[in-house]
Amino acid sequence: MTFEETYNTMKDYFEKKDFTRFGQGVYSYEFDITGEDEGRFYIEVRDGSVDIQPFDYKNSLCSFTVSSGNLKGLISRRLSPAAAYSTGRLTVRGDVSAAFRLADVLEMEI
Repeated sequence: MTFEETYNTMKDYFEKKDFTRFGQGVYSYEFDITGEDEGRFYIEVRDGSVDIQPFDYKNSLCSFTVSSGNLKGLISRRLSPAAAYSTGRLTVRGDVSAAFRLADVLEMEI
């Protein structure tokens, strides 16, 4: 799978989620996808609306590094965030509370 296909899959996934729980403010997340289909995309939640773009996001609150396969495993719930993090398949940098907020909206148990 190419990065473009991975990005489009993730964009579709995130756009179906309800980010209004975030309330007012700006929350930014960068995803660094590793492996054969490497690339970066970001999610910006601004006042409850989400914007997803296939670019770097300078000064994001939180960034994640994960292979595309593990990202798909997380999204499909075949891989738990806790297991991915504890085994080094998911790296989180920045504001960990922002990561928990995103996991809550995505209905992932950490």
